[in-house]
Amino acid sequence: MVLGLIARIIQIVQGFFKKDTLILKTRIEDVPLLIEKNFGLKSAELDEFSAKKIAQIKYLHSKSVGLLEDISKKDLQEKPNERFNKAANTSKSQLENQLKRLLEKLNPKDRGKTVVDSRAYSGESYALLINEINGFRKNIVYTSIYLKDEMKELGETLQEMLNTFAELNQFFSKSNDFFEFEKVKTSVGEIIKKKKEVENIENKQKEFLESLAQKENKIQEQKDKILQKKVGKEMIEVKKLEEEMTHLMSEKQDLKTEISGLLINIDRPMQRFKQLVDSGRWKIPLEEKEMLEQFMVNPILALKKDPKAEIFKKVLLEICKAIEENEVELKDKEREKRLNSLQELINFDFFGKVFWKMNELQKKQNDLNKELESSPAKKEVEKEETKLKELESELANLKAKSDENQNYSLAVKKELAKSVNQVKDFAQESLKKTLIFEEEAY
Repeated sequence: MVLGLIARIIQIVQGFFKKDTLILKTRIEDVPLLIEKNFGLKSAELDEFSAKKIAQIKYLHSKSVGLLEDISKKDLQEKPNERFNKAANTSKSQLENQLKRLLEKLNPKDRGKTVVDSRAYSGESYALLINEINGFRKNIVYTSIYLKDEMKELGETLQEMLNTFAELNQFFSKSNDFFEFEKVKTSVGEIIKKKKEVENIENKQKEFLESLAQKENKIQEQKDKILQKKVGKEMIEVKKLEEEMTHLMSEKQDLKTEISGLLINIDRPMQRFKQLVDSGRWKIPLEEKEMLEQFMVNPILALKKDPKAEIFKKVLLEICKAIEENEVELKDKEREKRLNSLQELINFDFFGKVFWKMNELQKKQNDLNKELESSPAKKEVEKEETKLKELESELANLKAKSDENQNYSLAVKKELAKSVNQVKDFAQESLKKTLIFEEEAY
């Protein structure tokens, strides 16, 4: 493996030194090695300069901490103006706390171990020093009046630290291409991980597709199985029973439609009569009032309580009476028409034509239901149909997961392509060559 790596490095170097080659075929993984020679010298220079300046900052920081401790231990020699003395003491106390916190923030103990961290530390600290020292100006002025020499030395030390940060920042700003190279190296590492991730996602997608195909085959097999059972002799008998059940349901619906058709002709006088009763202007027994309400809501259900419609017909007679007495107001033509419709209902055989017939139909329906429920063939088909629904639900879940995985794959590939293009652009600019990657499956 080591010999193979050495051979690969030799191949890259040989390819690089073919000056007449303006197009270079390589792998994304080899980009840092290809362009590292351009930044090797710069890296050493940055390391040396950074280490030197960080060491200087550590010394200046330590010195600043010591000077601040000395200032903290010294009392201010009072001057004739007591108010000024009090203000100076307050300022000194505030300044000590402010500088202590600042120096804690600037602490270089665990900073500058890499050039990248040195750059970040230098930029942050330079801005911090300028911003916070400006905020301490009033306290610095008051304290300096009493401790002129001590504050001057501390100020010069902090200024020297600020200058050192400025020198570091200036040096780093001239080396942006090196830091871009560092980013490229990090990006290449991330790209390698992303390529592996894409490979895993695609393998997972293959598994999903295989599972989907298997599930679809099982569903088709299940459908064929159900179809075979449905064309069997037992299920043909079941189908006949179901057709008979459908016919019974249709007859029941016809009965409901018939009674609704009769009642619709007296709907207006019934509604007005109910308002009359509700208002208390027309008195009828409670059971008649309840029966009126039930017939208006569900006449078939009302007939179960009043099979011959005897109570309801009493209500109809009351409605006729209310119309005749003009308590239920109707136009002359409508009045005669509605009275005829009411009389037709009063003479109608609710028991024989509706209640008895509905009971017969319900009995037949109950018998058919028992026969259907006890059918082994029907139970078997229902059992197989339940299995089919479960398989279809599993297929839907698999499809959802497959789609989610596919969408994630597209997102990762898009992100990967963007990173690869950024690395390629930087490398081509650095090498002054056109790069072609061996594997651009992303």
